[in-house]
Amino acid sequence: MENQKPKDTITCKKMAWTITNFSSFIFNVPRYSEVFTVGHCAWRLIAYRGKKDSSSSIGIHLEAADASSWPQGASVLAAFSITVVNQLSRKKSVTRGVAEVDVQCKFRANKCDWGYPRFMALSELEEPYKGYMLNDKCIVEVELFSVTSEGIEPLKDGDVVDFKDLGKIDKSLVPLLEEVCLRHLSLLDCMKNKSRRFTECAFTALGRVLQFLKDKRWKEMNDKEASEQLQQLWEELEMIRLDLSWLEPLVKSALNMKGYDEKGEKIKKLKQNLVVAETEMNIIKEKLASTEQSVQVTRKELRNAEEDFEEKDLDVEIEYERP
Repeated sequence: MENQKPKDTITCKKMAWTITNFSSFIFNVPRYSEVFTVGHCAWRLIAYRGKKDSSSSIGIHLEAADASSWPQGASVLAAFSITVVNQLSRKKSVTRGVAEVDVQCKFRANKCDWGYPRFMALSELEEPYKGYMLNDKCIVEVELFSVTSEGIEPLKDGDVVDFKDLGKIDKSLVPLLEEVCLRHLSLLDCMKNKSRRFTECAFTALGRVLQFLKDKRWKEMNDKEASEQLQQLWEELEMIRLDLSWLEPLVKSALNMKGYDEKGEKIKKLKQNLVVAETEMNIIKEKLASTEQSVQVTRKELRNAEEDFEEKDLDVEIEYERP
């Protein structure tokens, strides 16, 4: 890879995620943990219930949450394990994954999550006497043994600032966030009583969408890659559940630019077809008008001719009146 930035390796970090109200999980609808940072990358866990039948299971994945903002060609190698904790006996916890750094998963912008779609059977997980689920709660741990980033430049202390005492934000995003917060005060109101980690994640996600829109022209959104990148940034932002009614129309309009050239060409062709059809219709109308006029003239001539004409039986003898 050209102009590759030096590799940066971080070793060993563990994060626990307590999933509450597990019974409210909707089948095949993912639930996300809070974002945490390891190796200059943002991570989160994803969990979802599999198909609703006797063989259904829980799927658990580790996702690079900020992969859509990585420079082109950047990647992260990570060795990790995922554990569903047994709350009655730690020894009975279920762990998948390996600690060896030579067995790593490669995270990229187009492949940003790795994990286990059938981590364990729901019948085992939800059995109250097994100890994995207590009071409708289960605990999932992820341990990253090695995280090696390549092509991702870490933020330095001077690159982040404390944004309105809500969290550390990339300073390049702050002017955009300042502007929208002045116009939409609800953005700050909804951050009350939220954790610092949550607000940092929320404003960073919002700032990335705003920065993307600021840096793009309408014609660039015709590109499939740009459209997919915005789609991913927008989906990440939507999950935070801010009031985005003021921003959504612009984003949807930008996403609708995908295939703009093809749509424009189709409209152009339809307009040309309409001109041809209207021309043919006008010719037919003119011919019809001429035919109608001819019919009227012929009808009048027929009436005049009938007035001077007495119909007779030509086979009858001509007789005159005798005295």
